[in-house]
Formats: sequence, structure tokens, C-alpha cells
Amino acid sequence: MTTVHYRGFDILARPYQLNDSRLWTIEFEIRHNGGRQPFTLKERYCTEADAERRCTGIGRLIIDGKVPGWSVDHLRAYKPELTRQLFVLSGILIVALGFVLILHRTDLRPWPMARTVSAVDRMGEAGRAMLGGVVVLAGLGLVVAGGRRRA
Repeated sequence: MTTVHYRGFDILARPYQLNDSRLWTIEFEIRHNGGRQPFTLKERYCTEADAERRCTGIGRLIIDGKVPGWSVDHLRAYKPELTRQLFVLSGILIVALGFVLILHRTDLRPWPMARTVSAVDRMGEAGRAMLGGVVVLAGLGLVVAGGRRRA
């Protein structure tokens, strides 16, 4: 397995030998900004080195947009910053929900449903606080995951 860097992309070559013919073929992946696109060639090669060379060559052509039908344009548009922001925002909302569960001492149901008994009501105050604590921890996990940057 070999990784080649080209124009901000990583081409990860995975040549493998076929059992029946003992020839080599490849699968490869082009990665950029945390996104990835797998590709497979049906071509066969005599050596592993030949298969790897073809993989990196075709990978470069795909990145340059010179292979009809194969593209990595969606990887160029991938915005990891937006993904991190969504993690942080959803984490904050989940933390808020957890605090509502912890601090809310009265009935959690809207008025029309006041006659039914829900699972949250059966938990009691201690159970609701424990559930709220778990929800807060889950939300904090999302905030931390969204705040971290990939190397």
C-alpha cells in the first residue's frame, strides 16, 4: 500500500494479487479534506510495482480532470469546517436538553397529554437527573469532537 501526495490530494494505492492468474490489479482511493473516493481498475499487471505506478498515474489524471466519467470535484467542495460547526451546534443543543432534564422538577409533558404516564415520568426525579447527565455528556462529546481539527 502506497500513498502519493498530488495537488493537495492523497492517492492511496492498494494493489493485490489475484489467486487464479497471479497477476496484479488495483483498488485505489483519492482523499482530500477528510473526504474520500474509491476507484477500481480491471486491468491486470505482471508486477506489484507496475500496478502501483498505474494507480498513481491514473489518480493524477483523475485529479486533473482528464479521465471521462471519473471525478473528484465533490472532494474539492467538501468543507470540514462546516461539519465541525454542525457538530458543535448540535452538541450545544443536546447539552441544553440535558440541563432541562436535570433542572426541570415538574411534569415534562404538554397539557393535552397530562393524563398519560410516560417513561420519563416513571423514572422519577433521580432517574431524570441521571438521564440528563448522560445527555449532557453526549452533547459535550459532540462539542469536543467538533472543536478538534484533523492533523
